[in-house]
Amino acid sequence: MTNVHKPITMAKDIATVNQVEMDKDLVELAGLVAYQKPARHKVVEVNGHEYEVIDTLYEDPTGLDALTVENVKTKEISVIYVGTDAGAVNGKQDLLTDVQLLSDLSLPQLEAAGRYLTKIDNENSNKGGVKYAAGNSLGGPLANYAVRNRPDIRSVTLNPALFPKGVMDPNKSYDNITNYFSNYDVLTGTLIALNLDSRIPGKRYDISTGIPETGEGFNILKNNHTGYAEGGKYEIGQPDSPGHGYIFDEADAHIMTSIWTGEPLYSGHSDRIEINRDNLNLLAAAMQGEVSDRLGHAQEYLTHSEEIAQHEGDRYSERLSRLQMFFEDSFENLIGNPLFIGITTTSHRLTSEIDHLISLVDMAENASRSLNGVLNSPPVELVEHLFNRSISVESIFGQARSQLMEFKGGITNLTGFLQKILHKEIPELFSGGKETLEDVLVNDILAHYKIINHNTAKLNSNIAEFKQQVSDLGTNFGERDASLSASITSGASVQHNVTMPKKNDYILQTSDHMLLGMKVKDVLLEGSFESFKGVSHGLLLPLLGTLTGIAFAIENTLEMISAQIKGAMNIALSGTLPGKLISVFSDFDDKIRSYVSSALEPIDELAGTIEGLRDGLTRLTIGFPALLESFKPYIDSAIFDLTGYANIHLYNVSAMAIHEEMELLFDDIVYQLSHHKGKSIQALCEISKRLKDNMIQLREQVDRVTL
Repeated sequence: MTNVHKPITMAKDIATVNQVEMDKDLVELAGLVAYQKPARHKVVEVNGHEYEVIDTLYEDPTGLDALTVENVKTKEISVIYVGTDAGAVNGKQDLLTDVQLLSDLSLPQLEAAGRYLTKIDNENSNKGGVKYAAGNSLGGPLANYAVRNRPDIRSVTLNPALFPKGVMDPNKSYDNITNYFSNYDVLTGTLIALNLDSRIPGKRYDISTGIPETGEGFNILKNNHTGYAEGGKYEIGQPDSPGHGYIFDEADAHIMTSIWTGEPLYSGHSDRIEINRDNLNLLAAAMQGEVSDRLGHAQEYLTHSEEIAQHEGDRYSERLSRLQMFFEDSFENLIGNPLFIGITTTSHRLTSEIDHLISLVDMAENASRSLNGVLNSPPVELVEHLFNRSISVESIFGQARSQLMEFKGGITNLTGFLQKILHKEIPELFSGGKETLEDVLVNDILAHYKIINHNTAKLNSNIAEFKQQVSDLGTNFGERDASLSASITSGASVQHNVTMPKKNDYILQTSDHMLLGMKVKDVLLEGSFESFKGVSHGLLLPLLGTLTGIAFAIENTLEMISAQIKGAMNIALSGTLPGKLISVFSDFDDKIRSYVSSALEPIDELAGTIEGLRDGLTRLTIGFPALLESFKPYIDSAIFDLTGYANIHLYNVSAMAIHEEMELLFDDIVYQLSHHKGKSIQALCEISKRLKDNMIQLREQVDRVTL
C-alpha cells in the first residue's frame, strides 16, 4: 500500500533495503495485508516493494490463517500470520485461542503455526528458506512461537498477544523477535497494566500511532489494534466545515529508523557511520523528503486545529445565545406550568394573568355585595336576629387583592433575577470571572496558536536552511575529493578548502498563553460554574421562598372568603322554620344560590390558578439544584464546542507524535555528527542540536493546547 504520508525510501543496495525497510514492510503485511487474505499468486505492493503471495492457509481446523509472501526483487520469504478473525471459516477457534493464551495449556493453533513455518521453510530451502515471520494481535504470538527456537528467522509483530504461561524460556533473550506496541491499543495497554507483557518475548518498541477514543463513529478500537485506519486515514469533521481534514494513520509510517543504517531508534543510537559525501547526501535527501513531508503533515494538523478554534471565536454570540436559550427552556420546563412560559422576559404572560386574577377578586367582591344585599333584607335580618349572627363577607377581599399585588411584585423580581442570570451571569461563564465579558479561553487559545504558527514557519525555514547546508557541504566534500584525486594525479598540492556552514540563529518565540494547558478549560468551567451556582442559589431561593409564602397566604385568604360565602348561604338556607316560610312566598333561596355561585366561581378559578403557580414554584425550589447540575455539561460545550474540542485534540496529538518522532530522528543525527574532528561537521552538529531543541520547544507549545 502506498500513501503520500509515508517516508520516502532512498536509493540503497538490496542488502541495505532488506534491513532498513523490512520492519516497516512486515508491520504493514501483518496489520493490513494479512486481514485482506489475498489469494495465491497475487502481487501486493508495500512501501514501494512488491511481494507475491506464494502460499496460503486460510481454513485450517485449528483456526490458523496464514500466508507466505516472496519479495519479488530479493526473493526473500516471509510467513505472515493473520490475527483474530472471528468471521473466518474457523474463526471461533481464534476466539478460543485468545482466551487460552492466558492459561498454561498447549494450544493447537500455536503448534499449527510452527508446523506451517517449518513446511514453508523446507519447501523454499533452495531460496534460503524463511527469513521473516510477522503477525498482529493473535498473529503476534503465532509468529513469535514459530521462531522461538529459530534464531536465524526474524519475527516482527504489531500489538501482539502474549504467550501461554511457561512457553518462554527465561534463559533466552529472543534477540530475533521485535514487537511494536502502539500507544492507543487497548490489548497491549491492558497487558502492560496487568504486568502480562512480560510473557511477550523479544524486544519491545513503543510507537506513536492510532488516535484516542472520541465517540465520533470511527472504529477506533479495531484500527488502533491493527495499526491501520480504513483507507489509511481518518476524516475529521464534515466537508466544507472549519477544520475539516484528514489524519493519516498507518503504523509502519511511525516506525522511526536511522536515515543511514535503517536501525530502529527506540533503544539507543544507530551504529556509527562515516560522514562523507554520500552520507551527507542521504541526510539532505531525508530533510527534503521524510522530514519535510512529516512536518508538513504536522503543520497541516495544527492549521486545522487553529481553524476550529477560530470558528469557535467567530460563533461566540451563537454559543452564548444557545446557552441562554437552554437555561430558559430548562427553567420553564422544570416549573411545568404554561403560565411561566416567557417568565425571563418583561412581557411574559404571568403578569397579565395576575391582573386577570385581581379582576376575579373584583368579580367575586361585586357578587358578594349583591349577596349582602339579599342577606341584609328584612327576612334575613329576622333570621339574623334569631341566631345573633353577622354574615357580611366584604371585609376580606381587600386582603386578597393586596396579596395578589404583592405576588405580582415578586414575579417582577423573579423576572429581574432571570434577566440578570441571562445577560450578566451566563456571559460571565465565558470570561473566567473577569469584569470585562469576553471569550477568555478561545482568545487565549488563538493567541497561543498565533505564536505556534510563527514558530512553525521559523522551524520550517530552519530545516530548509539545514537541508541546504548539508547539501552544500556534501557537494563541497565531493569537490574536495575531486581536488584531492586531481592533486594525486598531477602531483600538485590540494587547493580546496571546505566551507563552514553558517550558524544562523532561529530563536522561537515564547508564549505566556495557555500556561495551564487545556486544563484551563476545566479550571474555567469549575470556577465559573461554582460562581454561577452560588449567585443563582443566593438570589433565587429567597425569591422562591417569598413567592411560595405569598401563594400560600392567598390560598388561605381565598379559603376564608369561600368559607364565609358558603357559611352565609348555609345560614340563610338552613332549613329553619322562618326560612322555610319565607321560601314558600318568595324566590329568596334562588337569589341566594345565584349570588353565591357568582361569588364562588371566580374564587374557585383564582384558587385553582394560585395552587398551580405554587406547585410550579415548589417544583422549581426542589429541582433547581438538579437543573444547575444538568446545565453544567452545556456550559462545558458552550465554553468550547465539545466536538471541536475533541477534533483539536485528535489533530494535536497526531502533530505531537510526528514532532516526537522527528526529535528521535534528530537525536540520531546529532549523535552521528558529534565526535567528528572536522570543524564543518562540528558546526553542522551544533546547528542540528539547535534544530532539535526548537522541535522540542514547539512540541511543548502544542502540548499546551492539547487535552
